[in-house]
Amino acid sequence: MNRPIVGILCGRSPIERYSVHQGYVASVAAVGGLPVIMPAGPDVDPEVLADMVGHCAAIIATGGGDVSPECYTDQTDAPDLLMDVDPGRDANEIAVVRRAIETGRRVLGVCRGIQLLAAIHGGTLVHDLVSAGFKGHWDEERQYEPVHAIHSQPGSAAAAVLGAVTMVNSIHHQAVADPGPTLVATAWSDDGVIEAIEAPGLLGVQWHPERLSGTDARHLAPFAWALGH
Repeated sequence: MNRPIVGILCGRSPIERYSVHQGYVASVAAVGGLPVIMPAGPDVDPEVLADMVGHCAAIIATGGGDVSPECYTDQTDAPDLLMDVDPGRDANEIAVVRRAIETGRRVLGVCRGIQLLAAIHGGTLVHDLVSAGFKGHWDEERQYEPVHAIHSQPGSAAAAVLGAVTMVNSIHHQAVADPGPTLVATAWSDDGVIEAIEAPGLLGVQWHPERLSGTDARHLAPFAWALGH
């Protein structure tokens, strides 16, 4: 049986290695997709990588370092607050996601991926949540377990992928401040941090379902959504 190809964008971490959490691969495979890792970095021409979209049913923009402020509407720089900015990754992922949108492929953005979607659509980001007065969103020691509550807009894609889930994990120091004119915020943590944004065929989630799906199959839902299930 031919499985639909899902392109999984990955960055460099550490800088000399392209890497991605194995949960993305396992989750895509679990919902019937064929995961194909796409190296988003300066070693590949962005337009060449974007041509790969034509072979994919969906694209996943994964977690990682911060999106450069140069990529979104708010040009205010905060170099002392930024982590692991990689302009080569930014360029490749923007090219791939834009091609996916142009050709009608679904795009799922996870953590950095939700922030990338906002940047592409004219939104802005919170440079650093702690500095902005939000605490408790970087809990890497508990990355494989839910740590805070989440609520979603009824009838949204976010509500559909969350289902009965009321708690999610949290490993991020940035977040979406304004999703821009095209995307709509549809899920939030109790302190008001945006946890999901969406538009037809596009879904960004701030939590990490790939790290929860191994022990709770309900968190496979975002990956099933990417394949139209």
